[in-house]
Amino acid sequence: MAGRFSGLVKPVAWLPALVALGVLAWAPAARPQAPPLIFPERVSKVTVTPAVADTGVAREIRITGTWAGCWPVGARVAGAGLVRQSTLVVQLVLPMTLMPCPLTFQPYTVTTTYTPGERGISRLLVLNVDGDFLGEALLDTRAASDDRSAFNITGMWYDPQSNGSGLTFVHSRVNDNAVFGTWYVYDSSGKPRWYTIQDAVWKSQGRVMEGWLYQTSAVANCSLLFIYGCPASIDLLVVVGRARVTITGNGTATVEALTTGGTVIFSSNVIRAEI
Repeated sequence: MAGRFSGLVKPVAWLPALVALGVLAWAPAARPQAPPLIFPERVSKVTVTPAVADTGVAREIRITGTWAGCWPVGARVAGAGLVRQSTLVVQLVLPMTLMPCPLTFQPYTVTTTYTPGERGISRLLVLNVDGDFLGEALLDTRAASDDRSAFNITGMWYDPQSNGSGLTFVHSRVNDNAVFGTWYVYDSSGKPRWYTIQDAVWKSQGRVMEGWLYQTSAVANCSLLFIYGCPASIDLLVVVGRARVTITGNGTATVEALTTGGTVIFSSNVIRAEI
């Protein structure tokens, strides 16, 4: 029996040597992991200048972003109403070249002009040559005397530099264009202050809103024994000034507190909160 299995036993003696030489291994060697590729944001920034104008006024459409390869050299309004009636499609133009293009991401800026022939608010939809979405903006065309709001400001707004404070608006833009707002801030002693913005009116072709700033005070009514505390009853509603909101972009604004005489006593740059 020993001679019978001697051919199988002998190679076992060679296993340590084979493992040491790397010819035989019990587990695959771990390969180094390549670092993940980080690509710049593909969505482009789209701006319209002037932001609001009447028909017959040429509007500059500026598109900025990053691009890998031969970056865009221009843009053109490819069609109106291709997606829906109130949509303008803007398509980027790539260079016609036989030269190799760099593989790195490069910043680009291209512009085109468009002259609206009808009043209204249109959506600008920017696409690349393959039809992929890159960005969007609004093209607001109205008469010089038209002060309806340029944006729907419904939602929560806050200043990144001032944690814990902000504004909330309810805007009936489709119906009567009325706005009701709340503004919650802290005073110099760190106490919370709540104000409401009422009787708002729009100015400057719908990019500026002004309303009265009210402060509500309350007193506790503890004439009866309440287990969960004393209910508060409204004691006084006082006009403390005016509030002015200037829309600076789609989702950005400047909010100011003014005295009843119109002097600015506080200003804050706010952005719309994405929920």
